[in-house]
Amino acid sequence: MTTEMTLHTGNPQKQGYQNIDIDRPNKGKLRIMTVSDSPWAPTGFGTNTRNIAALLYADGHHIGYGGCQNPAHLKWSTPWPLNQRKTWSHFENLPIMHPGQERYGEKSFPQWIAKYKPDVILAHLDFQMFKHMTDNKEPASVNFPIKKPDGSPFNRKEKMDMLSSAYKEVDKIKKNIYKLAVIIPYDGEPSIPAWKQQLDNIEFPVAMSKYGQQGLKKDFECDATYIPHGVDVDLFKPKSKPLYGGKEKPKNIFIVGCVARNQHRKNIPRLIKGFAQFVKKRNLSPKEVKLMLHMDWNDAMGWKIPEFSKQYGVEEYLMPALMGHLDSGESITDEEMADLYNCMDVFVLPTGGEGFGIPTLEAMSCGVPICVTNYTTGYELVASKDPENDEVPMYPLGGHHNDANPNGRDHLEESDIYERGILIPYKDMWWDTPARAAPQRAIASENAICEALEYYYDNPEKKIAAGMAGRKHAIEHYSWNAIGKRWIDFFNDVTEKLK
Repeated sequence: MTTEMTLHTGNPQKQGYQNIDIDRPNKGKLRIMTVSDSPWAPTGFGTNTRNIAALLYADGHHIGYGGCQNPAHLKWSTPWPLNQRKTWSHFENLPIMHPGQERYGEKSFPQWIAKYKPDVILAHLDFQMFKHMTDNKEPASVNFPIKKPDGSPFNRKEKMDMLSSAYKEVDKIKKNIYKLAVIIPYDGEPSIPAWKQQLDNIEFPVAMSKYGQQGLKKDFECDATYIPHGVDVDLFKPKSKPLYGGKEKPKNIFIVGCVARNQHRKNIPRLIKGFAQFVKKRNLSPKEVKLMLHMDWNDAMGWKIPEFSKQYGVEEYLMPALMGHLDSGESITDEEMADLYNCMDVFVLPTGGEGFGIPTLEAMSCGVPICVTNYTTGYELVASKDPENDEVPMYPLGGHHNDANPNGRDHLEESDIYERGILIPYKDMWWDTPARAAPQRAIASENAICEALEYYYDNPEKKIAAGMAGRKHAIEHYSWNAIGKRWIDFFNDVTEKLK
């Protein structure tokens, strides 16, 4: 979630930041224009892009932050590293999209290209959201004369020469219009053939998961650089006395938690149904166990949480929501988010597919056992011992990589339990809409969710051990100290290639 920050509508030099040189010379550095969710948006895209932009600014690059929900052109500031206030990073705010006026910034994006004149664009969006950027790098049409000036027809060689000349002109346009570095979400199979054209127009592709890197290589021969998302391990850490809504965590209550955008892909009803089976099977009262769903319970993009909880008879088990509507910009602070994770006994995400999974990583960093669907990036977060070098499973069409049954399975097995958490098997698949991504999505087994909750409820010592192992893994492989250096090295390489 987002860091608490200060917005400046005037000159920051007049508001207590006299020592900050926003327009400092950046000799040998790049003008980088980001295009993603706004820095204060409580989304994975917004959080990750904001942190990368702050790192690159600290390294001397000039940053124009193109956020997709920015209300006005202004200067803003946010602390880096998160909440530690060691360095203040100031970016030029470039509002890419005004809600209700354009869908993905197709109109405002070209205007900011002309005004900001970036050396490179760093985009962190879904494929359908940055298609206009790659399309604009190619001419819509190429005109050829039908006949020679004297009216005679062209022969085959002359036609081929004209075609070759046209391709050279297209390449020249593509090389000079702008350079694209894109953090590419790959969150399900099979991929869409039309993605090939987009990938061909990206000079510097980045995969945020090993699953994504392998998929892009397998499907498109795309050699993407692997840089996973990071987590502030000094902020998201275990706490002995976490708060929930400003009050001390309820005692002697087993809390099942989930942090996600309430959208269809997250399959929240699967969690509610699995939780309902758990409390009914073990005859647990609302005084003994709770379900914490940190999301907009009535999100237009998702499920009506109050209705589903009532349908499954667990409305009294729900903890009060702490999050406002996404469109309003309301969110709790990162410090409060760390408290929220620490209130959980187990983190469960029955997702249909993830490009990475920042909440899963944040929960792991806080020492919480994680239970996520065994599809897409779940394996590398829960089971992989060396995310940098391990190969992760790719999934056959409609099948489970550990099971001969093409429809997966509807129960938990011992092989699903790992040192840091549990991989929830999926029992079947469904297709997402072509307007979004159109890969297959996994339907997590609610029976397996129930069994996973029973496992940690009955084995508190294993719950503690899994949390400790997850915390250690997050520090070793995903801390911003390590991930930040990879981004600096990546853009140093980009700088060299653009010379």
